[in-house]
Amino acid sequence: METSEMDQVLSDTAIEVLESMFFTSVAGEAAPGESSQGPWISARMSFQGKPAGRFGIRTELETGRKIAASFLGIEEEALTEAQTGDVVCELANMLCGSVLSRLEEDSGFELAHPEVDPPEAGCPECPTARCALELEEGRLAVWLELEKAG
Repeated sequence: METSEMDQVLSDTAIEVLESMFFTSVAGEAAPGESSQGPWISARMSFQGKPAGRFGIRTELETGRKIAASFLGIEEEALTEAQTGDVVCELANMLCGSVLSRLEEDSGFELAHPEVDPPEAGCPECPTARCALELEEGRLAVWLELEKAG
């Protein structure tokens, strides 16, 4: 599958999962680059299978809090930092599983537990596929890095 097709799978999957499981509306695709200088939250995970690789998401911390509050059905003010991190990790987990099942329907994968990245972490410079989405709540970047067979 070509990179542009994988980018589209990331985008389509993210929109479906955000709207159906996180009650978050997607306004459309965002231009590349980060639009905010505020604090960010990101989560990444690795997976084994054919192919193996890594997957991650990144969003402004405030956007992550809004997504978490919506997912948990509680007021944003009542959220703890741990709850926000847990929901961002759960979003990464759901997206990764859904993306992999669409890319490799006949393969089995073992997903590692997602972890919140340190605040300074970003997306890999040259991922296999990526997309950025504008949400009502802010912006979300999604990336996938597949290991080269060899």
